[in-house]
Amino acid sequence: MEREEKNIFYIGAALEGREKKRILLAKGLPIKKSGRGFPFLSYEGRTVTSRLQVYFALMPRFEKGLFGERGFKAATAERILEKTMAKAGQAYGCREQIVSPGLGAGNWELPLELWAVCLYQQRPFDRICLSLPEEGDYYGEQAMELLYPYLPRMRRAYYYGEESENCSRLKEVLADEFGLILTEVRKPDPKIVWLDLRREGQSGDTAAKCVNRNLVWNFLDTTVKNGYNTEVN
Repeated sequence: MEREEKNIFYIGAALEGREKKRILLAKGLPIKKSGRGFPFLSYEGRTVTSRLQVYFALMPRFEKGLFGERGFKAATAERILEKTMAKAGQAYGCREQIVSPGLGAGNWELPLELWAVCLYQQRPFDRICLSLPEEGDYYGEQAMELLYPYLPRMRRAYYYGEESENCSRLKEVLADEFGLILTEVRKPDPKIVWLDLRREGQSGDTAAKCVNRNLVWNFLDTTVKNGYNTEVN
């Protein structure tokens, strides 16, 4: 049984636009949504299939200023973004809001549900390789939250990266709760799903199986560009 869907909002950069500045300042950018949403697994005492709905808008670049020779002035762009984000929150319940790095204001802390969608798209798998930042308790907790729905059926778990407190805690939890021994490897196996939560994580030759920040950003960009979207205002 599916849980109520989660809504997020993403603002990307368009190459051009037809809307007049005064209209955008008054109403914000037009908001669209990506089809019927994307499934992912979460755990709430039991594993459930949830759904992520992505709403999005594209900031046009047709005036001098913020985006080099083609773009809005900074103050104008900020007002338009604020108007649009307020509308997304009030009208569509989008509490999680992301701005593309292409707009010069990107945020690296992507919503956990986006990671969960990208991990879900790698199914089925019963082995996992993990990489975590050396610092920040949040990332170890994030890894466990993403993996928890899959762990009861997981056969092997591997770790790639530097020794850290995050790694040590993860080893303890996996061993104590699931009987999984986290084995360190010198290089991820390209046939195994690799969840790489490091900020600098790169997919390299394991791109087909690597879930990292690059993949999550690419997922958002593809969602916006694939064409099956519906304008909602």
